[in-house]
Amino acid sequence: MRKVAWHMIPFLSIGYMINALDRFNVSMAALTMNKALGLSATAYGLGAGAFFWSYVLFQFPANLLLSRIGARVWISLIMAFWGICSAGTAFVTGETSFVAARFLLGVAEAGFFPGVAYFMTCWFPALYRGRMMGIFYAFGAASGIVGGPLGGNLLKLDGTFGLAGWQWIFLVEALPAVLLACYGFATLCNRPAEAAWLTEEERNWLQTHLDAEASAKPGHGHGILRSIGNPQMIVLTIAYMLMAYGVYAMAFFLPLIVKTLGLSNLTIGYVLILPNLCGTIGMLLVSRSSDRSGERVWHVVAPVALAGIGAMAAGLVLGNVYLTIAAFCLATFGIAASLPVFWNLPTAYLGAGAAAGGIALINSVGNISGYVAPQVTGLLRDTSGGYMVPMVVTGGVMLTAAALVLVSGIQRYVRRSQVLASQVTLLH
Repeated sequence: MRKVAWHMIPFLSIGYMINALDRFNVSMAALTMNKALGLSATAYGLGAGAFFWSYVLFQFPANLLLSRIGARVWISLIMAFWGICSAGTAFVTGETSFVAARFLLGVAEAGFFPGVAYFMTCWFPALYRGRMMGIFYAFGAASGIVGGPLGGNLLKLDGTFGLAGWQWIFLVEALPAVLLACYGFATLCNRPAEAAWLTEEERNWLQTHLDAEASAKPGHGHGILRSIGNPQMIVLTIAYMLMAYGVYAMAFFLPLIVKTLGLSNLTIGYVLILPNLCGTIGMLLVSRSSDRSGERVWHVVAPVALAGIGAMAAGLVLGNVYLTIAAFCLATFGIAASLPVFWNLPTAYLGAGAAAGGIALINSVGNISGYVAPQVTGLLRDTSGGYMVPMVVTGGVMLTAAALVLVSGIQRYVRRSQVLASQVTLLH
């Protein structure tokens, strides 16, 4: 499993870091782009959220194509396409073209995350998957550590070769996606049976382990509609949508909120390292703790509740730069830490036949919040005249998500999955 991890996880994790960077770099670009294009907070929220119209719409068909075409080709194509679309955002001229560019980026990125989540189930048994998803997610959070200072310095290129600083952000940060696409096409394998870098004994052991685990799941043999129609799956999907609201409300507006504290654009880029670093640490610590203990539900509930408290606190202490940043560090630690472990909950039930579509559907429905959160946050900011109300609302939404996970009833499937995983491990 160490050999598999070293072969797969660096590429997938760096890909997710670039994915997150290209999705959220608009928040740093907005520091000067909004004024240059004449965008209000509401118009910016509309454009930022437009990404998720297509992101939600195309996730399900994208993951069905993945299961037919294979990860090697499909994930590589996705990376190349989103790199091109992200670079194209540098040439928007107003609200309409901004919305269109974000919509196209959503089409391009739609298949990546659910595709990787499904791809993980094809390579990593449940016993290892939490840690692998933790590393994967941590690289996504690390995009904020890299993106803040990088974006702040790229804004200083304003006027170079006739381009504005915000345009340089989109152009420079899009290039790595295209380069990674070429690397992925050359190195990825769809399943263990295709891995020439594993011995025959290793391939057989891993495939036997995965097949035994898949056949023992409660949803094994069920179609997609029957699986996602399970009451526990419905409640988890709603909970994930509320968790995602917290993620996107903070991700798209955090630089703008921090700017109200009187900091320069470059300083903002460096200050934002702190909450993103906390998120990265949270992902690694909590996912590792969850895998070691075998406990899943409270490793989601407690961090999400912590995030809700942190977001509310941030709204209430706005004006004090130190307390505000500390509250956002708490909120980012919590919500980031919950995400890798969350995916162990639905996959404890979903059978192999429904896993690709089920993961994509949960993720796509959950990411409706990617449109709703920026829209509501921007609207609340414009109507209330500040960010206190939007952050208190965000905190309340995340506390509701924590409560839903706790009462979902998924625990009984998670327990069964843990017992089966331990039996298979002992057998081999």
